[in-house]
Amino acid sequence: MSLEKKPIRILIAGGGTGGHLFPGMAIAEEFAEKRNCMIRFVGTKRGIETKIIPSSPYGLYTIPVSGLYRVGLKKKIATLFKLPIAFLKSLLILLSFRPHLVIGIGGYASGPILALSILFRKRTVLQEQNAFPGMTNRLLGKYVKLAFIPFSQSQHLFKNPVVVGNPIRKVISQSIDEITETPADRFTFAIIGGSQGAHILNKTMVDSLQRLSQLSQKIHIIHQTGKNDYQWVLSEYANYPDLDAQISEFVDDMAALYKQSHLLICRAGSMINEIIAMGRASILVPIEVSSGNHQKENAKTMSDAGAAIMIEERDLSANLLFETIQGLIEKPDRISKMGEYAKRLYKGNSAQKIVAAILEKFHL
Repeated sequence: MSLEKKPIRILIAGGGTGGHLFPGMAIAEEFAEKRNCMIRFVGTKRGIETKIIPSSPYGLYTIPVSGLYRVGLKKKIATLFKLPIAFLKSLLILLSFRPHLVIGIGGYASGPILALSILFRKRTVLQEQNAFPGMTNRLLGKYVKLAFIPFSQSQHLFKNPVVVGNPIRKVISQSIDEITETPADRFTFAIIGGSQGAHILNKTMVDSLQRLSQLSQKIHIIHQTGKNDYQWVLSEYANYPDLDAQISEFVDDMAALYKQSHLLICRAGSMINEIIAMGRASILVPIEVSSGNHQKENAKTMSDAGAAIMIEERDLSANLLFETIQGLIEKPDRISKMGEYAKRLYKGNSAQKIVAAILEKFHL
């Protein structure tokens, strides 16, 4: 497809967290390379998209919508009252922007836009990042023209599934060939709570510091806390000055982090897709209750492949975390094998496959 063709307008709906947004941005980057296009995202005012999109080449619309899952009755009622406004605003976005293509990437903001686009018979596709889809994609996946999914076990849930793996940002994909098996002299592990942080990971890690200090000559720690826990975590590390640790609210350069780290300790959201692409070992702690239990399914897929160690929230403790880390330090061959098995799950440049399939399907 040529960049010389008339521009097409693409609306990418969803976000809230980096796990939803970054795959959408990877698709946007690929479209911008392959086709003359105008790209706009739809999110909420509270999502990570309000921080990321303004500095990108893409525009951003916001709609007043939030989740119905794992929230109290008052919040559910408030959310239901806001839904008509969200649908009205979504309708106005569709009428004013007049997209040639609508892509749902999961998250609260994708629901109203995707539903209306299906109703108005627009070219509509979705991209699911997890081994088991969230509520929005489960409901709408039977009506879209194409559903791009990471693993084959969920294809029965969609009308037109295409197994492509997961798109990852260009800044990550360009670093894949630069990855090394031994990123540092010291054993380097990173605790990553995602764009919003993960309090249970922060607390468990803080509770492990005393025992980890016994390994201070062997380890380097990278700890991303999220905004809420940053000052507290920083003060706890100050009690162990012998530990070589790097603490931050948010990590801007994830590619550099993957290159430095032997091991990632994180949730089991769509960050696992970058871990797979970069061929890194991981300890995964899935959220105990998530929509469709998708994080546990993600972690199980990884652990069944030998690429990760899954620790369920109810089992997580400072002792278990320390013993698991210590065990991996003592078995470097296992770390290498886990990274190798992770890499085997990588299905290549998914963003390229998605864009190629869309251009062919819709003759754009």
